[in-house]
Amino acid sequence: MNTAIDQAQGAICFVGERNRDLFELQLGRRLPKALIVRNPHAALGMAPLPWPEPTAADAGAEPLRMAFVGRQEPIAKGQDIMFQVLAQPQWRERNWTLTLYGGGAGTEGVKAMAQMLGISDRLSFVPSYSSIQQVWGNAHVLVMASRYEGLPLALAEAMTLGRPAVVTDVADCAILLRDGIDGFVATSPTVSAYAEAMERLWERRSELPQMGANAAQRAREFLPQDPVQTAAEAIIAAIPSR
Repeated sequence: MNTAIDQAQGAICFVGERNRDLFELQLGRRLPKALIVRNPHAALGMAPLPWPEPTAADAGAEPLRMAFVGRQEPIAKGQDIMFQVLAQPQWRERNWTLTLYGGGAGTEGVKAMAQMLGISDRLSFVPSYSSIQQVWGNAHVLVMASRYEGLPLALAEAMTLGRPAVVTDVADCAILLRDGIDGFVATSPTVSAYAEAMERLWERRSELPQMGANAAQRAREFLPQDPVQTAAEAIIAAIPSR
């Protein structure tokens, strides 16, 4: 059958390898013209940030300062998964904070969820912020319990700036981030799997500065330094000459 895909003159572009693979599987055919193009992110060209210093409020007991960056939309971003892990008894006994950067239609529901689970006092919500340096100058680790993604810009930015992450094995998250080296990967977007990854984060929290350095190096090796030019050149090369 002759389809629009067959008639396409040029490339069919995806932002992640696993997005391409899933589309091909659901379509039931390979796409020889498929290209992977990485989205530009806000940390392009930036050097890794220094590891955060303890704040005056820490008073000798520095908490693990976690950050989530993205829209408040649990069906995609999995805040419900993350919150259920942090509401577990062992996490109630630990010294941590979580700042959620970003807004969205689900914000009030996410706040209500945290209130119901009894962790609101550990959370801060920042619907808008001036720069990613503001985020990662203070936070130790990115936490994302996504149910689906492409390759998250927040992950690319955090790693580029020298911060490890805890992610789920969806789309290209675990292609960019190496488990146990640049952070931790939950095997699935479920409470039990994310809890296991978060336990490893806590057990190895003294190694986070080195993991952040690993993450910055990995991002520079894996991601194009000029993704727009890289994508443009690949797309132009895929267009048949006339």
